[in-house]
Amino acid sequence: MSYFVYQFEAVFIQDYILSGGKIKTMVGASELLEAVTSDLLEKTINNLNLEIIAVSQLPDAGDLSLKASQVVLPRRTGGVFMMVSQNESLAKQFSELWPILVSNFAPGLRFSAALAYDENYAEAGKKVREQLNAQKNRPQTQLPEATPITQRFQKTGQAQIDSQADWTMLAKQTHPFNALAEKHFGRVVRDIRYIFPKQFEHKKHDAVYWQEAFPFKTTEPGNHDIAIIHTDGNGLGGYLQKIFNSLNQLTAADNIRAYAQFSSGLDEATQQAAQQATHWLIEQYAHEDNPYKQKAIEQSKGKTVPLPMRPLILGGDDLTCLVRADYALGFIQAFTRAFESATQKFVEALPQSLSGHLPEKLTCTTGMLFLKSNQPFRLGYQLVEELCSSAKKEGQVIAKAANSIMPPSLINFMHTTNTLFDELDVQIAQELITPTGQKLTAAPYAFADGQGRLTLQDLFAIKACFDATNESKLKPSALRNYAGHLHQNPHYAEAFWNRWEKHSKEGKMASAWEDFKQRWSKNGVQELPLSDLITLFALDIHPHVLEEAQ
Repeated sequence: MSYFVYQFEAVFIQDYILSGGKIKTMVGASELLEAVTSDLLEKTINNLNLEIIAVSQLPDAGDLSLKASQVVLPRRTGGVFMMVSQNESLAKQFSELWPILVSNFAPGLRFSAALAYDENYAEAGKKVREQLNAQKNRPQTQLPEATPITQRFQKTGQAQIDSQADWTMLAKQTHPFNALAEKHFGRVVRDIRYIFPKQFEHKKHDAVYWQEAFPFKTTEPGNHDIAIIHTDGNGLGGYLQKIFNSLNQLTAADNIRAYAQFSSGLDEATQQAAQQATHWLIEQYAHEDNPYKQKAIEQSKGKTVPLPMRPLILGGDDLTCLVRADYALGFIQAFTRAFESATQKFVEALPQSLSGHLPEKLTCTTGMLFLKSNQPFRLGYQLVEELCSSAKKEGQVIAKAANSIMPPSLINFMHTTNTLFDELDVQIAQELITPTGQKLTAAPYAFADGQGRLTLQDLFAIKACFDATNESKLKPSALRNYAGHLHQNPHYAEAFWNRWEKHSKEGKMASAWEDFKQRWSKNGVQELPLSDLITLFALDIHPHVLEEAQ
């Protein structure tokens, strides 16, 4: 009997979520994506009178034998699912119906979908993956088509539904928000009063606004700094190919069971890490005296308090979210350490046939961009992806030098005040490379010693040598002056450094200077963390966010 394997994958999901720029539409888009493989899939299966057979109910011995109305879902997470059937007419009917349903439910979402069959289950799965890879870069028809006589929505150029939105925007704005909260909060704190914010706008300060607004540090204009964060697991694509080759040797039932254990276990590990990072943020924010929080408590009578973060994507080994600038580094350190710990347990729980192809634990790489809440998120995210990709390359170099199969967890961050963003290489060349070739950033940073890079703790230890209010500490303004001189006049910069050193050694700052010089020299002279230190001062990010995220 033939196996019919149908696989669906949403693609370019970051573009779909971040287009539009407003947090309400981003939230709606991320929730729509979650609902595609939950609410929509379940309703479709029920309406077709199908029965989902749990992987745990598959036979322990022998081959797979499904009834005409039965299907198995070996993988099912946000934006991706795989369905297995042994009924040809059922599989073809579903494959023809599903793209239409998705296009209506989440208009504008790009996706790849393929149906393949073979008498050998492993071969059917291989054919599906080949079809999906071929589809990803093909243009996809957008519905409804905007013909020459169609009125277009000014912000997107798509067919306009009303004066405020096109079809895609309308779907994002009207979808309820709840699925991602469950993933990040978990059941332990699901009933507490903390929620995720739904808007960045600062115009309407009514009761609803305070209960939904992103809680910035102050209500004053200009203090609305956030971080776009994208974290991705290291090396998983290469390990997956080895795992697929291993699964090909198993019977269909064992293949499905093992793959389901792998995919669900990885999702659970990533969710556990996100929950621990979110709980860390809750603990930090609970002790903060914040005007947004006080207003939210007053207006909701203590029922709801928005947190200073908003999740956008959480699935597989990926995390994308928005976090207030001063909490971002602590949040991602808490996530990274929890991710490494959770994936170590995940690998240990896998059968030897799978765990033998994986390292002891998985690591992850993060790209982070600090910017104002009114800057374009879509352009900013493209820079975040480049930051992440650049750090991954550095991680591979470190792993090769150490003869390790797994790159270390690294973070690459940048602070921008531009409205339009250049590509990362261009931006670094223009802003962070001096005429003599010195690089004024030491990113990417490691989360632990022994990786051949400065750690975030090293960076904050250097920052601790400076304090504008303490006469025994160095002054942050000197860092900014030194950076400016390195750009404008490298010869004068050397003279400035010598005068700065002499002045510091002769005064009350001697101890701080020696501490600073010792920590500064750890990274040599080619990569100076000047820009990174200036970012910490500009955004008022303190070392305690890392110390408390241990």
